[in-house]
Amino acid sequence: MNQSALRRIEQIVPRVNLAEPREKPLRDRPLVLDDSQPNAPDRHRYVTDLNVEYHEEDLSADLFLAKYTQGLHTLENQGYVDITSLAYWKPSSFKAGYPIENALDDNPATFWQSDGSQPHTIDVFFSKRVDIIQLAMYFSLFVDESYTSETLRIYAGHSPSDATYYKTLEVRNVNGWVKFTFEDNRPSDGLLKCQFLRIEVVTNHENGKDTHLRGIRMFGPGESLVNIADAAIFEGFHSIEFLSQSRIR
Repeated sequence: MNQSALRRIEQIVPRVNLAEPREKPLRDRPLVLDDSQPNAPDRHRYVTDLNVEYHEEDLSADLFLAKYTQGLHTLENQGYVDITSLAYWKPSSFKAGYPIENALDDNPATFWQSDGSQPHTIDVFFSKRVDIIQLAMYFSLFVDESYTSETLRIYAGHSPSDATYYKTLEVRNVNGWVKFTFEDNRPSDGLLKCQFLRIEVVTNHENGKDTHLRGIRMFGPGESLVNIADAAIFEGFHSIEFLSQSRIR
């Protein structure tokens, strides 16, 4: 076919240039977590002493568990409201002696351990819609080894029936608290507004089956999370058992 014929065809059927593949929106990209990189651009999310260099002979479980208490103190002094105890926490399973309450206390030596097939889930129910400004979780690959979560997915909504996928977390090498914010959800205020949250553990490091979670906290902005009157009603009754019976049906 000669060039003149090709030009006539292009006049009838214009050539279409294939668009370059678009980069995934920020919200759709997995969030890679690795606090072993002190110069990482997202170092602000790690509640840990990134500038301190440890010698291999100094590393111990006690060292990393001490970072649990230090990090928790830092989290509690941000000026946010801790709403962890205002939710009913329901795991998909737990091994006897290792209930989900262990992940909600202040003791780094206690933890929730799943007891079933993957994926493992933690469902979080609030009695009303809340504004979440920060979610914090404690991981320690050094201490928990193959029980450390590697891939997690977060879902949010009004209830389990309408919860939608929010984000995937890839835990590569973390030994401390990690705080997650939600600017990619609502850039105007950085809030996640929901009544239900699901945290799904898809895989573990080293192909581990069951998972450990030593600590998790949820925070709201100032005093806007819970109505003052509601807070007064709940005062002194923040146990998981009480809140599980107080949900709106």
